[in-house]
Amino acid sequence: MTSSRPVTTIGANWALLPDGWHQNVRIGVDAGGYVSSLGSTADGPVDQSAHVVIPGMVNIHSHAFQRKLVGRTQRFTKPGDDFWSWRTKMYADVAELTPSGQFECAASLYAEMLQNGYTTVAEFQYAHGATSRRDLENPALMSEALIQASIATGMRTLLLPVLYQQAGFGNQPASKDQKPFVLDTDIFLGLVDHLTKATKAEPLISIGYAPHSLRAVAYDALKAVLDHRVSNAPASPVHIHVSEQVREVTECMLGTGMRPIEWLFSHFNVDSKWCLIHSTHATQAELEAIIQAKATVGLCPTTEGDLGDGAFPCAEFLKKGGQFAIGTDSNVCVSPSEELRFIDYQARILSRKRNAFQFDGQYSAATRLYQKALEGGRMATSLPVGRIEIGSCADFVELREDHHLCQNKSADEVLTTYVYSAGKDLVGKVFVSGILVMESRN
Repeated sequence: MTSSRPVTTIGANWALLPDGWHQNVRIGVDAGGYVSSLGSTADGPVDQSAHVVIPGMVNIHSHAFQRKLVGRTQRFTKPGDDFWSWRTKMYADVAELTPSGQFECAASLYAEMLQNGYTTVAEFQYAHGATSRRDLENPALMSEALIQASIATGMRTLLLPVLYQQAGFGNQPASKDQKPFVLDTDIFLGLVDHLTKATKAEPLISIGYAPHSLRAVAYDALKAVLDHRVSNAPASPVHIHVSEQVREVTECMLGTGMRPIEWLFSHFNVDSKWCLIHSTHATQAELEAIIQAKATVGLCPTTEGDLGDGAFPCAEFLKKGGQFAIGTDSNVCVSPSEELRFIDYQARILSRKRNAFQFDGQYSAATRLYQKALEGGRMATSLPVGRIEIGSCADFVELREDHHLCQNKSADEVLTTYVYSAGKDLVGKVFVSGILVMESRN
C-alpha cells in the first residue's frame, strides 16, 4: 500500500465513462472525494497521470473470515463432498474467530482486493460471536473490526449485518456450530441501529440489511427486519442468499410448497434495492420476476465453482434485461477479472459459442461485462460508485501501459487483456475517494 495522498485532478490517456471509451480525459475531484468535473487534459495540468482509467469494481458479496480456508478445503474427503460438507470446515474456523483475528484477516483481504481492482466491498457479516447477550457491544465487536479494517486499507465498504436464527425451514433450532451466527431479532435490529449511528461520520462506511437466507430466517423475523428498514432507512439495500443449492430448493418446497425465490416474491415487495445472492437454481418464471422487480442477482462464480453449486444462466438473463453484480463470497479468489472471465467461459461452455453474450460489436465482451457488473454493483449497494461521472465517488483503477501484453493495444483491448489474461499484473494505481491507496511496484 502507498501512503494516502489526495488528488484534485487525474489525467487519463483513456477513461471508461458510462457511454464508452474517451481519450485524454481530465477528471476533477472535490474535497469530499467525488468527481467534480470532466474535461480534456488540454484544459490544464493534473496531479496524477494515468494510462487507462476504469471505475473500480464493486465486490457485491464477501465473507472476509473465510479467506483463511483457502488451500485447506480443496482435497478429496468423500465421494459426496459438496457445499454442506465444506460448511462443517467453515464452522470450525468461525468458532475460533476473535475480533482481532477478524481485523487481521479483513485488512489483509481488503488490501488484496484493492491490488486486484476492487474499490468497494459488500461485507456480509454473520460471524457475530454472540448468541443471547443483551449488551450490544458484544455482537458489534466483530462488525467494528471489519469497519476498522476498511478504514485502515481505504476500502469503501457496505457492511451488511446478518440475521441468522435457525438451521432450516420449519423453525429448526440452530445447531451448536451455528451459535456464533445467531442473534434474536431485537438484538439484531439494535446492532443495525448501533452500527448506523457509529459510522455516520465515516465516509467509506455504509450499513445495509442482510437476512441470511429463507432457511435461516422465518417469516416473522424477516418481516420485522424489513419493517425496520421502511421506518428507518428505506433506501438501504437488502441482500439475501437464495436458491444457491438444490437441497435448499427442495427443502423450501417441502416446507412451504414454493421455491425460494417464488416464496420471497409472494410474501414481500422485492425491488431495485435488493440483491439476490447466487439465484443459481432459479426457474424461468423466477428470473422474470427478478427482472420485473429490477433487483440484482449477485453472482460469485469462483466460489460457486469451488463449491459445486451450479451455473447461473447469465447470458440468457442479460439478454432478457436482467442485472447482475459480482462478488467473491468465500474469497477463494479475490480478482474481478477472474470472476468476469469465469462468467463468460461458463456461458461459452454451455452454449458452445465463443461470443455467448452476443453483445454489440462496438466494444469487447470484457468491456460490456465490466460495465454491466459496475451498474449492478451500483444498484445493489445504493452507493454512487461504478461510474466516472460528475457526482459519483472518485474510485478509479489504472490499467498500466508498460506491461508487455499492452503494447500497441487500444483501451478496449487493454481492458480485455486485464479480464482474460493479465489480471492483477495490469493494475497500476488505485484511487478511492480521489486518494491514492494502492500503487503497483512492478
